[in-house]
Amino acid sequence: MIQNEVTNKAQNTILSLTNDAVLKLFFANETNRPQLREFLKATTHLTDDDLEIIEIHNPTLTKENIQDKDFIVDIHLTSITGHKVIIEMQVENHVNFIERMTSYNSRRYSTQLRRGEPYSNLKETITLIIVDFPLFDDSDEFYEHVAFRRKNGKLFTSAQQFCIMDLTKLPSKRTKAMHHWGALFKVKTERELEVLMKESDVMKEAGAKLLKLSADEEARELAEIREFAQWAKQRELQAREERGRMQERAKAEAEKIEIARSLLQSGMPASDVSKHLRMPIEQIVEME
Repeated sequence: MIQNEVTNKAQNTILSLTNDAVLKLFFANETNRPQLREFLKATTHLTDDDLEIIEIHNPTLTKENIQDKDFIVDIHLTSITGHKVIIEMQVENHVNFIERMTSYNSRRYSTQLRRGEPYSNLKETITLIIVDFPLFDDSDEFYEHVAFRRKNGKLFTSAQQFCIMDLTKLPSKRTKAMHHWGALFKVKTERELEVLMKESDVMKEAGAKLLKLSADEEARELAEIREFAQWAKQRELQAREERGRMQERAKAEAEKIEIARSLLQSGMPASDVSKHLRMPIEQIVEME
């Protein structure tokens, strides 16, 4: 009885697109080009003409590379019109995340040209970022488009763009195609997916593809491996950040002690040094 319940629960669980390995298995699959095309139309300014042919440059996932906690599982593609797109899924707000995304976009843009080619050959580079944490504390927007603009708000250049979907701010009322896609990222059970599939023909087809992927044992294994690798990386980053904080505290404390000794040597009373530096009087007295 218990075994049957566990089995049924596993069967009713949908692989989450917030797992970047699942995202790649879903959108990099050649048979899912229609879904990738609809997703990009909903979340960028690209059109059917732009997306008639899509080339994915890094479509393959293996157990070996996703076990590496530092392996970057994003999607790099080029449209028939030459637009460069990076699709990045992020569930944790790591230090310097925005700077890293800017660096990826700039590198993708700047490496388009070969020696001697004119700058007019450069095509727009779009980084589509899906986050499952509040990226901007000063905004309640589910979707934001970021480009280089002048002080007066007018566009400076569309060469490098960022399209950001914040899944934590997904509207409860889904009125746009991008809202449906955001909801697809958040579904956890077959029941939730069935409800979403009734909302549009695009979701009906995408949901069917996600159901098929979720039933694939190899895909489930890759998703589990990737989830563990991400967990390990997060633990490592947290430990590294804590070590950094401890080192900073130790450095600040050492500097404060040096200042206290200098003040004592200049003749300042221990009580004044304690008050000035907010240090225990006993500690200051020991330095005299």
